[in-house]
Amino acid sequence: MTSHVSPPFNLSFTEASFFGLSNLGVSQCLLDHGSVVLSDMQAIGGTSSSAIIAAVILTAPEKLQDLLCGLYSIVDDISSLPYGAITPGFDLIGRLRALLTQLLPMNAHELASHKLFIQATELRLVDKYDPLTVHDVDQGTSSCVRTKGPKVFEVGDRVWSLGSEVQISSYSTREELIEVILGSVFVPWFTTWTPPSIDGKFLGDVTLSRKENLSTDVTFQFPSGNLIKISPNPKNRLRMRDKIACGWVDTTGQRFDISALQMYRIGDGLFPPPKAYLETYFADGYEDATRFLKLYHIYEENGKGYKPHRDSYAAIHSVEDLR
Repeated sequence: MTSHVSPPFNLSFTEASFFGLSNLGVSQCLLDHGSVVLSDMQAIGGTSSSAIIAAVILTAPEKLQDLLCGLYSIVDDISSLPYGAITPGFDLIGRLRALLTQLLPMNAHELASHKLFIQATELRLVDKYDPLTVHDVDQGTSSCVRTKGPKVFEVGDRVWSLGSEVQISSYSTREELIEVILGSVFVPWFTTWTPPSIDGKFLGDVTLSRKENLSTDVTFQFPSGNLIKISPNPKNRLRMRDKIACGWVDTTGQRFDISALQMYRIGDGLFPPPKAYLETYFADGYEDATRFLKLYHIYEENGKGYKPHRDSYAAIHSVEDLR
């Protein structure tokens, strides 16, 4: 190990939708060639689909390939539906719940408590006939303006109110852990999806409460230690068009602003790309982790997994607060 990398480590996963498969590739590479990082990892953070991967690498790393196969199976089922994941009768959250129940060990909540950090947005079901204040709805008049909302919106017979962002790292049961993970994935835009709940409280994807047209990185409140960001920041790969904000008005008159990149990610989750693309996400993540391990001279040479694509790599990854 070099003087530039010293434990303990905190690992952050923040990709969403099926882009999260890149983090599955990162995890597999660490399992194959980066035991130095995993053995000294004191905490791991995840949001959306990456929370699923973070939970598995922490509590059942031997099940990573089963997770990959399970996600591919869900993708195959979605691809056969006429309207993708929003086809009436299809419950993506239900399918993910069944997959997690299959993969996570019975003591997963004990293994994850105080080590797995998940961020989500609080959600409340409200009466659609309750009067709204001016602060309950979006005040934007242009997609180039940072707006206050939406904070309240109607989907079918449900009306949701957005609360604040929360970070959860303590789990009393395996079922509670699973519901928190699913809560970080849930977007309350489809009546066919069963909302994850904990003690009657609902959670949603953390980006629901974000106001920026182009989402910022999720920052976890980790215990003291060195934060490792293995995958390059997605913004570094953007083109100018990805910074353009799209806007639309829903039936309640509230305006939604979203960047083209986020719009693409939502579509990627509802209508997954072909399996070949998903395999590319996985391979990219594996290569990202290889690059990191090689750069800091902690890559373990063995016959496992994929071989490095290069002999040396540019310094595009970061280990914060180490210099």
